[in-house]
Amino acid sequence: MQDINYREIGKRIQEKRLSLKLTQEKLSEMIDVSPSYISEIERGTSICSLAVLVNIAEVLELNLDNLVKGINENNIDSSFSEILKDIPKKNQKLYIDICKNIAHSLK
Repeated sequence: MQDINYREIGKRIQEKRLSLKLTQEKLSEMIDVSPSYISEIERGTSICSLAVLVNIAEVLELNLDNLVKGINENNIDSSFSEILKDIPKKNQKLYIDICKNIAHSLK
C-alpha cells in the first residue's frame, strides 16, 4: 500500500489555486470551510476528509487521482489532458508538437 504524502497534495492544491488566481479565502468560501483550514491543507499540516478533497478537486478542476498520487503511469493520460485544457486553444498544437519533439529526443 502506498503512503499518502499530504504535503505534496497541499502543494498541488496551492499550485492549481494560484494558477486560477484564487485566494485561500475564495477557495474556502467555495467549499464551505475556513481559510485557515485551506492553509493547513496546503502546508500538509492537516489531513482533510475525502469529501473536502473531492470538493477541492471539483472546484479546482483537478483529477482526484493526480491530486492524491501525483503523476504516475496509471494517470499520465489525464495529466496531459489537464495540462492541455489550461493552455489557450491557439497554443495547444504547439504544446503537443513540443511534447512529441521531447519524446523523440528521449528515445
